Amino acid sequence: MAYSKAHLFDQRTYQQSLWSKATAHPARIRILVHLHRNGTTPFNLLAKSIPLARPTVSQHLRILREAGLISSYDKFPHTYYQLNDKVCRDLAKRSKPFTTIFSEADIP
Repeated sequence: MAYSKAHLFDQRTYQQSLWSKATAHPARIRILVHLHRNGTTPFNLLAKSIPLARPTVSQHLRILREAGLISSYDKFPHTYYQLNDKVCRDLAKRSKPFTTIFSEADIP
């Protein structure tokens, strides 16, 4: 049986890995872009904007919430989702070195 070795890494590196996983699917990227462009959005509108079944969209939202990139709240009769601006800005800041390292100008 395999055991996680995540505890061997510093918190910052571990958090970066969670963000990388959370942004590793096109549906989750589309959700983040939608929330960035449209602000707080109820689940039913998000689900309509993603070409997947509603339970699948719900699972993608769960992954984004667990990574801290979005938050949600209930206001009868809907659940609303919004970007966690602070975390998203931190992710963008930390990802900047990758775009510099792997920029197209550097690729032969």
